[in-house]
Amino acid sequence: MNILILGGHGFIGHHVAQQLSSHGHRVSVVDCHHRYGDYATWEYQPVLSQRLNYMGPHTFYQGDVANAEFMAGVFESEQPHRVIDLATYPNAKMVKRNVVDATTNMITATAIALNLCVKHQVERFVLASSSMVYGDFGNFNGAPREDAICNPLTLYGSYKLQCERMCQIWHHEHGLDYSILRPSALYGTRDMVVRVISKMTVSALKTGSMIVNGPDNKLDFSYVTDVASAFVTATLHDQAVNQTFNCTRNRGRRIIEAAEIIQSRIPSDILIEPHDAFYPNRDTLDSNKMVELTDWRPTVDIESGIPAYLDWFLQQEFLDRF
Repeated sequence: MNILILGGHGFIGHHVAQQLSSHGHRVSVVDCHHRYGDYATWEYQPVLSQRLNYMGPHTFYQGDVANAEFMAGVFESEQPHRVIDLATYPNAKMVKRNVVDATTNMITATAIALNLCVKHQVERFVLASSSMVYGDFGNFNGAPREDAICNPLTLYGSYKLQCERMCQIWHHEHGLDYSILRPSALYGTRDMVVRVISKMTVSALKTGSMIVNGPDNKLDFSYVTDVASAFVTATLHDQAVNQTFNCTRNRGRRIIEAAEIIQSRIPSDILIEPHDAFYPNRDTLDSNKMVELTDWRPTVDIESGIPAYLDWFLQQEFLDRF
């Protein structure tokens, strides 16, 4: 197939591209190399170069997914069979700091992509959503399943949920098939320092200590190659059409457990502080639906995933710049 990945040079995207290419599919990528006001050039450029080397051959279109004219040209040139939308803000606090740009990036750009998928008779649109659509997991009896009532508590989560609704509406009104994926607590190689694991690692190196917000707080830490394989499965598998899936390791772990694994490699103190009220309380997501309907199987626990990330990160030449 000819598969177009929006945001294909990003953290998840370049892993998805590599896996699709290894399956023999032709990959094209749209990316504007957006740094969201957070990434320094000295960090971003080396990581981007590594991503490009890792993902292998692909056709690249550099531009903004919210530019309708540019995107129309991409679709006209590529005539993709399927489209994967990973062009999104990486986390909730970035959205809070950049509300107007995030609105364009997450809402307007999704509408543009959906319209072009209809026009060019794309077979399936695959959307990257988030566990943040659920809001506070404490409101559920057990791990949230995909049919749980969503109550996002951040603008990021609400935008993700709106994009899900847009996929469903375009399917209802135009017949465009979709798959929606809800990952959580991502980490892994060739990421920017923007998520829990990477931030704790830098803090341990720079200050000799790590802050854990809430001694009993849990996250369903999910390694990037597992999540990337979920996107590949959602793109290709017949049973994934018009479905919404959680796609996590399916095992909530205390954040302090992750900190202790980092501590075993980087001697440092662990400081306990109260839960950050900006974020909803999270834990395990029930990802059994995708496991049961498709051949997807997450395999990486933090005992092997965090050391793999540290092996990569500690080799980076820009460490002394933090």
